[in-house]
Amino acid sequence: MVEKEEFEKWFEQAGVDLSSAKYNFDGEKYSVAVFLCEQTVEKGLKALIIKKSNELIKTHDLVRLGKKVNLPEKFFDKLAELSSLYTEVRYVPVKDFEKIEVDSFIKFAEEVLEWLIKKI
Repeated sequence: MVEKEEFEKWFEQAGVDLSSAKYNFDGEKYSVAVFLCEQTVEKGLKALIIKKSNELIKTHDLVRLGKKVNLPEKFFDKLAELSSLYTEVRYVPVKDFEKIEVDSFIKFAEEVLEWLIKKI
């Protein structure tokens, strides 16, 4: 059996994280869902960077990663918003999220992955 390339592992995990975000959303674990949306986008972007440059950038800054892959400008406001929540939802998830807000993060993560699929 041929081992998966590194970018495939990262992209596959992005998909798993998106699925887990939806699961936690359905269970009303909104902080966890937001964290997993951030992870979905981060791992998806890193997968494309690995594919294109064989380089793993060690950052959680979604805006920086988005610029590195020439993500369309329409994504950057939501990238910045999701990136700013990373530390809060990972370490001290005290923020109460509204269902509609979390749903928008899930849809955003899906949209980013769809864009990335076309590039990978």
